[in-house]
Amino acid sequence: MPTHHIPVQRTAIVGHKESPKGLFASPSPPERAAPRLLAAVEAAAHRSELEFRAARGDSRGLSSLFRQRLFLLPLLCVALSGCALSGGNFSQHPGFASHFESNPRRASAATADEQALLERHRPQLWLPAGHAGPIDFYCDYIAQGSLVTQGGQQQPRPVTQALLNQFTNDPQAVFTHQPDAASPACGPARALGRVDTVELSMAAGEAPRPWRFLTYHFVFRHSGLVAGLSWWQSLGMGLVGDLNDWHQLDHYTAATIVINETEQPVALMLQQHNGMHTYVVGETVGDWQLAPSVDGRLAIDVAIRSNELYPHRPGRQVRPAVDFVSAQTLPYLMGLRPGTLRSSADITEPARMADYRLGFLPPDDAFYAFAGYLGERRLLPGRDGPPGTDYNTVPALKPLYRQWVAGYWREGNSGDLNRLLPMMGRDTNPEPAIQQQTIELGLTLKRLGL
Repeated sequence: MPTHHIPVQRTAIVGHKESPKGLFASPSPPERAAPRLLAAVEAAAHRSELEFRAARGDSRGLSSLFRQRLFLLPLLCVALSGCALSGGNFSQHPGFASHFESNPRRASAATADEQALLERHRPQLWLPAGHAGPIDFYCDYIAQGSLVTQGGQQQPRPVTQALLNQFTNDPQAVFTHQPDAASPACGPARALGRVDTVELSMAAGEAPRPWRFLTYHFVFRHSGLVAGLSWWQSLGMGLVGDLNDWHQLDHYTAATIVINETEQPVALMLQQHNGMHTYVVGETVGDWQLAPSVDGRLAIDVAIRSNELYPHRPGRQVRPAVDFVSAQTLPYLMGLRPGTLRSSADITEPARMADYRLGFLPPDDAFYAFAGYLGERRLLPGRDGPPGTDYNTVPALKPLYRQWVAGYWREGNSGDLNRLLPMMGRDTNPEPAIQQQTIELGLTLKRLGL
């Protein structure tokens, strides 16, 4: 079976039509909505104190940070008491169905040649001290739990790969993980690998080049909130949930290595919260450069508590983080503006390298394609288990080349910001901005001989 090709040119997508809606026509995936709740509650607290002082004629302005944050705690409780299970699954948002109809999922796993390619470029994965590390999706996770499908029908236990795949297209299906210490050991963790090919021209008049995307999904039993929360955010969110187990299952934690025709790595794409960030191999940004380790492999750090992936850097590192990349939050990520109410930070502090093996599933497997919930449904919005990994971003960014290019922004680079901002309007077609940033990415690759 040949590698799955998505034929693309810089100015047109062959055989593929996109909705004219902008990137943010649909809401972001629900997995990490907690920062939005925090922002809304803090804004309400801010307004409440202003109104209180206005009513008593106080002209001294806002009180101390400590007193202002005290407003947060009762408001969090009010917010929680009014919450119900979130409505629809993110997999059902408009745009996904038409995308997968135009781009059918491949029904076969990686070929022997593709597996060898994935093994050859397998990245190092660095964990912080005390981190449980990645697991095996089917053996460690799915085998320990229950599956309820549409109509509340309880399925037989243990849940198997075959059973889960029977209900891939049921958006109401809910798998709840129930860890069982008595279950037999599964052996080393298993990252799931796949290969996709995109043909993309990097400049006007140039012939499209075949770029292969080697994607490695690391699976974690649960996901926590970012470790860089302020003390008052930690206190407030700790009242309504476990900061270390905000939702079951983290499997959007993916690293994609882009290689050229000569199998040379040219870029590393990392899923970070609800966005993608692209780093070019050998490009210096500030005082840092992405380069292979001594064994020739790229290295990745797992963030404390949230499991998000970042390029490896020794020691304790503060990584700016937001719930969702937007016109308001991208400048903060790029270091061009101060943080907003929706910004925080991940913390990485690599202590040991994870031991893991590769596994290979067809892209139409439930791991990728499951439309239901692959984790327990919980009361607070944003705490439900996620659908399959195919629903990692908004429909407008599903074409791989768009994720590669839209994620190519460099800290401190106002040119990148100016090129990318126009695609972030709610009803804006992102393709013109994608084309402009493709040219910029192409210039970087050419300058580095990639």
